[in-house]
Amino acid sequence: MNRRRNTSLSDLKPGQRATLFPSLGYFDERRGCWRSLVHGRVFTEGQTPLGTRILLRGLKKAMKATPEQVASETFQQRIDGFLSAPGRRRRIVLEIADKHYRLGRRTRRNGAFYGALSLPETQFPTSPHALGGRSLTKEMNLLQSTDELGTIGPTTGKLFVVSPQGLSVISDIDDTIKMTEATSRREMLANTFLRPFEVVEGMAPLYQHWQRLGCDFHYVSSSPWQLYAPLAELCEVSDFPAGSMHLRYFRVRDEMFKRFRPVRRNNKVGIIVGILKRLPQRKFVLVGDSG
Repeated sequence: MNRRRNTSLSDLKPGQRATLFPSLGYFDERRGCWRSLVHGRVFTEGQTPLGTRILLRGLKKAMKATPEQVASETFQQRIDGFLSAPGRRRRIVLEIADKHYRLGRRTRRNGAFYGALSLPETQFPTSPHALGGRSLTKEMNLLQSTDELGTIGPTTGKLFVVSPQGLSVISDIDDTIKMTEATSRREMLANTFLRPFEVVEGMAPLYQHWQRLGCDFHYVSSSPWQLYAPLAELCEVSDFPAGSMHLRYFRVRDEMFKRFRPVRRNNKVGIIVGILKRLPQRKFVLVGDSG
């Protein structure tokens, strides 16, 4: 007997997991409503494609990593996001502010999913100016059956709904809040995969001060989304203000150890322009290194 599909839930396969990345919400002047740009990834742990394994061997060689370094907890945690297989063609259903959203497109070949959603009017002020320059944080939930959840637990994420007016800080990550030494490939790889992350001195207190003054934060980097978990942990334990995060997708066929460079600027420029266009009335402070 065929089981009827429940299209009101996400259809992740057994063993698949998802991550909801910190996303941006804003008031769309043209549509006259609040909108959100949601973003996440579906993946299967423990299934490393052959091409990934081959390139990982090249990465270890490029870093001249010792067997002890490769076996270290630091390296294993940093490389974890690259080892999982993408969850392709999965239906995604989210809950935001008590409303359910089924994304129009399934996950891509790399497991990524995106959605531009209109937020419920009952949960947000009718007039965008009613926020008075303040911003809201809403929780996002991936809706899936309890059978699929197993022992993993629910998948949640944060949506940062930014007031149309106010002050935003768009901050780089590499060599701005975290030491990377992006101008040296070998040092960059070692700082990314082998060594404990080192925070740039004084940046967390400065950002905390700006947050107390009412600033909102958007973190933009050419680091890959596969490093999201350790980067998010760094921001949390170092007390950097929470905010939307905008990274890039890395594909194995781009040759990790040759083209994985945080200095790729085109990706960041496009993201920053997108933020500026969606928040035309806000003022911005852009913070980055001089490299």
